[in-house]
Amino acid sequence: MGVREELEGRFGENFSDSLVERLSHTADMGFVPQLVWTGIKINIIPDYVVYPKNVEDLIDIVKIANKYNIPITPYGRGTNRYGNAIPADGGILIDFSKMDKVEIDDSTKVAISEAGATWKLVDIAAQGRGLQLRTFPSSYDSTVGGGVSGDALGVGSYQFGYICDNVAFVDMVNPKGELVRLEGKDLALVCGAEGTTGLIYRAGIRLRPFAPTESLVLAYDNFEQAYRGIGEFYRESIPAWHVQVRGPAISSYIAQNFKASLAPDKWNMVVLYPSNVSSIVEPKLYRVAQSTGAKTFEGEWTGWWTFNHGVNAALRTKGLLIHQHGLIHYTKIKDLVDGIQENLGKLGDLTPDGGFDLDIDLERRETLLVNAFTQVSLTPVDKKILFELAKNTLMMEQYIKVGGSMLSVGIFVHKYAKNRLTAMGKVFQDVGIDRYEVMKKYKEEMDPSEIFNPGKVFEPKNRAKEVLDIVKKQNEAMRYRFGIGFAKRIAPGGEIEGYKVTKKYLDIFTDYAIKCIDCAMCVTVCPQYKLIPQWPYAPKGMFDFTKGLISAFELNGKIDVPESAIAEISGCHKCGLCDGVCPARIPISSMLIRLSSMVVRNIPEEASVEIPIPDKYKEVISEQADIGIWFGRYLVDNPTTMFAALELFKRLGLKVKIFGTSLDSGFNDYISGNGNELIEKIRKNSENINVSELITISPEDYKTFKEGYQEYSKLVNLNQRFEIVPIELRLLKSIQMEGGEEINLHVACFSSDYADEVLKRLREKGFKVKKIEGCSGATLEKNVGKRADMMAKAIGEKYGTIITLCPLAAAKFRSVGVNAKTLVEYLAQKVGAEVRTIEATFKVPESDKNAILDALTNSLLDSLKKRASLIADTVSFLSSGVDEYKKIIEPIIIEAVDETAANVRSVISSLASKKASDDSTEKVVVFNSYVKEFGGLLMSLTLDSIVSNLVQEIKAKSIDEFSDKDLTVVLLELLRDKLGRMRSIVSTK
Repeated sequence: MGVREELEGRFGENFSDSLVERLSHTADMGFVPQLVWTGIKINIIPDYVVYPKNVEDLIDIVKIANKYNIPITPYGRGTNRYGNAIPADGGILIDFSKMDKVEIDDSTKVAISEAGATWKLVDIAAQGRGLQLRTFPSSYDSTVGGGVSGDALGVGSYQFGYICDNVAFVDMVNPKGELVRLEGKDLALVCGAEGTTGLIYRAGIRLRPFAPTESLVLAYDNFEQAYRGIGEFYRESIPAWHVQVRGPAISSYIAQNFKASLAPDKWNMVVLYPSNVSSIVEPKLYRVAQSTGAKTFEGEWTGWWTFNHGVNAALRTKGLLIHQHGLIHYTKIKDLVDGIQENLGKLGDLTPDGGFDLDIDLERRETLLVNAFTQVSLTPVDKKILFELAKNTLMMEQYIKVGGSMLSVGIFVHKYAKNRLTAMGKVFQDVGIDRYEVMKKYKEEMDPSEIFNPGKVFEPKNRAKEVLDIVKKQNEAMRYRFGIGFAKRIAPGGEIEGYKVTKKYLDIFTDYAIKCIDCAMCVTVCPQYKLIPQWPYAPKGMFDFTKGLISAFELNGKIDVPESAIAEISGCHKCGLCDGVCPARIPISSMLIRLSSMVVRNIPEEASVEIPIPDKYKEVISEQADIGIWFGRYLVDNPTTMFAALELFKRLGLKVKIFGTSLDSGFNDYISGNGNELIEKIRKNSENINVSELITISPEDYKTFKEGYQEYSKLVNLNQRFEIVPIELRLLKSIQMEGGEEINLHVACFSSDYADEVLKRLREKGFKVKKIEGCSGATLEKNVGKRADMMAKAIGEKYGTIITLCPLAAAKFRSVGVNAKTLVEYLAQKVGAEVRTIEATFKVPESDKNAILDALTNSLLDSLKKRASLIADTVSFLSSGVDEYKKIIEPIIIEAVDETAANVRSVISSLASKKASDDSTEKVVVFNSYVKEFGGLLMSLTLDSIVSNLVQEIKAKSIDEFSDKDLTVVLLELLRDKLGRMRSIVSTK
């Protein structure tokens, strides 16, 4: 048994080595990916991802890592800037998302929090008991484990000091796999160690009594005034909670983008204090303002994220942001400014062409946390970006020159680790602990193999030595110091290959992914992430996946993205909550809809299946009826809802015209932008829909008729003469019944337009309705299943019995053992109708799935190898360029794909014929099931090994030299592009 098998056997669904999971853990708020893109070969891609749920899981991960000598990296929310949570040597990444329990001990005023809980969660729990956090990182949505291991200053540090000055204890799994409790001076082993000495299981966080927060702002015209204001603030001994001084450019950006109460183009000192000390604080602040020439105005509590995330978001709108923060004595800030100005330009003039600005936190013992921001003029994917990133090292050196220290070490500044860990909080200062020496000795004794977060804090000796190239490369760029601009101009530029290749897979989504600042605000509000707390199911993880793809190409010279990976990251509920909180103003839900449409576009139409209507409903059906009911293709997977609808119409005495399950409204064409195909279906369907009211059952059909037909009908001068009515609203309007029961109503993605009206009518009838959001993924992912299965199981586990507005969702819920029915089925049963649940699908045996996969992979490789000599004769044309060469060998690849498709279809037909009876409908259903299974296999197919094998064959046959990398890229792109063709051939009716 190897490490993979052991991890999977131990952790089951909480283990993954999928491309999506691995690549979605390769970025934080810093610019480590960009460094990889410039050619520094740091292996930031984990080999495995594990989501522990308890301390026993942590202990077993450590034991497995020791057994196989494989590194581990702890990951919280990935909001640091120094690569702390990003692997530097692959290995096992431990995502703490599922360890977020918080308990409040009222007697000691301590929150006992698991490492994966965010500071926001802790604060909410504390406020429920009349308490609140003393201090927390400015990334309010970062995790407790990350905050303690980084031991930073943050919001509230003016009054309460460093994070670890406010930690009562830490329970940690040490490198031997033992659970130990650290208190007092022993906290030096974990606070600031950045996960290099152990895995934090939970921590005791000291709290304070809750009090409303008030704010006063002192606005200064220039830096000299602000500097005097800082000095006077310390001399007045003002009992504030948090004090922040924002530079003029930052103030303007924040005021403009987020309507914050800051004076634009001024130095703004924002002072936060509990309302119960306002009578002490405010008179002193007015004295400071008067003596230093500041204008005062009442501040506004605009949200935790505006402290730091707001700065990053506002400034990054103008380009990639370089941010360095360090700790200095307040009297040294003028020297710091002079040193940075010498290299980067004028303070307060923050543009991509030069200048910088400061964001300063005051700590009570006359220490300043100074955040220096500068922008770059190049795009993050320009080959010359290293010259701009060297500004980070320039700023870092200035902090050290004035006697300061870094705030974090990460993978960047090992040589200043001792300097950082000596700048310690009061708790270590009081007991005289040399934190660096204590940690270093412990690390050497307990983790000599550098298994715990290698490459961070301590200079690597055996693992992750590539991180040492960062400073080396940046120093090379800095040799030009006074000629960086000239060097940048003459160096080869242009977009890196990884970006161009990734964009071919993900289109414009790639550009938006690069704009993501990794603040994790979207994670906080994402209803899907709350159900499945795994990174690819939150927008941040989706964007990090994209950055990871670029990194993977730059590290390996190739990437292979199966359609299932795109379906995994894009198959969310599209609720739009993330759009509302994104500081970078990325239209996240729109981008995910666009990404989903790329998947749908490659899914061919399935064979039509007409579910026969039982004779008992003949009295309901009338070709002359003015009301029509559209069953459509989406009821094939759940005919129970169709029969329940007919039963209800029969009881209501309604006559309806039937539009059966072989018909297609064109939903897939609509959401994928296939306008021509949709128009043809509109023409065909509109000719037959001669009713005034058309009732739809599936939300997908409702959306298509309501929106798609109205949009596209105008293009072809067709008038839609019928009104579209969701069946639930039609039934609730007509059925007389008394409610009283509690209903967990699942609102499917495309029913959101009318869901609130459904809820209102149910409540009017006396039902107690709980609205449940969270896409089952049934439409997009019925050929893939993983995400849909996980969502369905998670919703079922949380809510029990589910009533849904989507027939496909009901079928998906039931397929994973969740007690679910559509609202139509529920209403039918409510009025006494006996509705039998019917499954109209066939489950393909596992042995047959394997047979199809074997036929697919073996046939494709054989077909390609048969043509290896022909391809070898053309490789000399690779020198003309990748795009030109693709045109040359495209016919060869098409031949191989068509041959493979014919072979696979023959295998599927043979397997299906053995399972179906002579009934024609059953034959179609069984064959369809096999085709769907094939579609899922094709979407998940990785071509890397096939192409690698083929390239070696071509190399052996070629007499010309050629680039393995370029040929691999061409073959991967061509084959991936032609898989849709293969699916169409196999799926042909």
